[in-house]
Amino acid sequence: MMDKRRRILIGLGSAALVSVLLAGFALEQRAAEGLPHYTPTEVLPGFSANVKNSALIEITSHGGTFTVVGEQGKGWVLPGKGNYPANFDEVRHTLIGMAALETIAPKTSRADWLHYLALDAPPKGTGTQITVKDSKGAVLASLIMGNMEDLGDPNGTSGVFVRKPGDNQTWLARTVFTPHGDAASWLSTNVLNLGATRLEEIAMTPAKGAPYTIHRAHPSDQAYTLAIPPKQGTPNAQMINAIAYAVTSFSLTDVQPASGMDFSKGSHAVARGFDGLLVSFDVIQQGSDVWAKLTASTAPGAAPMVANEAASINAHSAGWAYKLPPEKGAALTSDLPKLMTPPPAPQGLSQDLPPGMTGLPPGASATP
Repeated sequence: MMDKRRRILIGLGSAALVSVLLAGFALEQRAAEGLPHYTPTEVLPGFSANVKNSALIEITSHGGTFTVVGEQGKGWVLPGKGNYPANFDEVRHTLIGMAALETIAPKTSRADWLHYLALDAPPKGTGTQITVKDSKGAVLASLIMGNMEDLGDPNGTSGVFVRKPGDNQTWLARTVFTPHGDAASWLSTNVLNLGATRLEEIAMTPAKGAPYTIHRAHPSDQAYTLAIPPKQGTPNAQMINAIAYAVTSFSLTDVQPASGMDFSKGSHAVARGFDGLLVSFDVIQQGSDVWAKLTASTAPGAAPMVANEAASINAHSAGWAYKLPPEKGAALTSDLPKLMTPPPAPQGLSQDLPPGMTGLPPGASATP
């Protein structure tokens, strides 16, 4: 009986030992599967040590080539835009981002697959090539960047497919910045920041037709109104507020020296803030594009800090013409008849019914 128990215990012990060994083997296999099969490396070895020597960034995309140059005492400028100031955040993010790029895994090296990753060489291809040089013209770094990839990283890093010019080997790399191949993304846009609550009124003088003014009585008022509306018709509130929005959220898509443009026959607008800041806009249309130049001043009694702000606006905008987004350009060239254009009828209502007929069932209303 004792021998039988001993055999059972030995058998159980052996089984337990086997189970422990199998479990240990399974854990070891799982740990091995969790280990990275590829060791990340710098995409641009040595650039992080030399990034401080960067003096020129050349960007080539399907849309063409432009350069951003660091000038002593002027900061970074765009020579192709008359040395207009560059967006320093874009410069900083690009240089630091390129220096911090690290590979995640090697990808295809087939030349006929590059276009699937947007890594075919620009300007014929859709890749974006960024080349950084020092003040003597020596290349510090050069890279073609393509499609972005979501890594699901809670820290905010993304994936980007990259390769070096002349080398078809591609990589998925980890990045903290998004490459921009369009010149508009590199322009300094810090021209005018009024905000939604500051603007009191805008006096408009269209290129043709009678002048008019839109205004509001209090900063808390959400909507602007026509100061002296025509006796007939109802002003289009949406179009009136679009004019105010074009000023309070001023933005641009391009810039050129104003000396090459004739603003003498354009539209004119003067925006006035509740604090006495005055900003004048001269606006012209060239083809399908609308351009504006800005001049700031102050109304009598404005605080010194408002005068300082006006001087800062003039220092940044003097001599420059800004291309406006289409919807904002249309707003700042609106004449009075355009402001009196009725808004479109609500969807579902017939446009061709006789007067007095709405197309709704008897007793129904067009408004909820």
